[in-house]
Amino acid sequence: MTEGPDAPPEGLLIKRAQLAARLSQREAARRAGLSEARWRQLVSGFQLVSRTRVPVRSPDETLARMARAVGVSAEQLEAAGRGDAADALRDAEAGRAAGEAGGTDAAGIDQAGRSRVDERWPLVAAVLRQARVGLSPAEYDVLAGRVTAYVAAPADAPGITGQPDAPGSSRPAGPDEDTDRD
Repeated sequence: MTEGPDAPPEGLLIKRAQLAARLSQREAARRAGLSEARWRQLVSGFQLVSRTRVPVRSPDETLARMARAVGVSAEQLEAAGRGDAADALRDAEAGRAAGEAGGTDAAGIDQAGRSRVDERWPLVAAVLRQARVGLSPAEYDVLAGRVTAYVAAPADAPGITGQPDAPGSSRPAGPDEDTDRD
């Protein structure tokens, strides 16, 4: 295995805070809404690709969630050279203060550190895994394209099934279409 980059200053800061808070890597990752593997990559500053260490940099919002999960302050992030992440943390904390009446912050993170997205993802992943069982590569490509289009479309877009003429579609019937089905 090739030697890779050293852990970035923010990764060292997060790791020290995680240990000081006596949190497992798994629990810290859960609180930040990340997989344990992604947490490890961002803290170490690299990911393995074909047995080569490839540098990775935490997106500002992700690093802010990680910092909040282990109790790192915005000032500490700034001192580690991540001013934009510090700003994202301040924004998240301001959103959380505003959203505490509802029990979640602006990003949908509840007081236990779990987002609504985290709660729903296992169900979505299971449905997507099952949906592709038995499909040919061409059919899988069509399915993947429809899922991508669905995710990219506004929530109130017509054709919510990804197939505008399919039964159950939200597209209203046209003036020449028979709406009485026998």
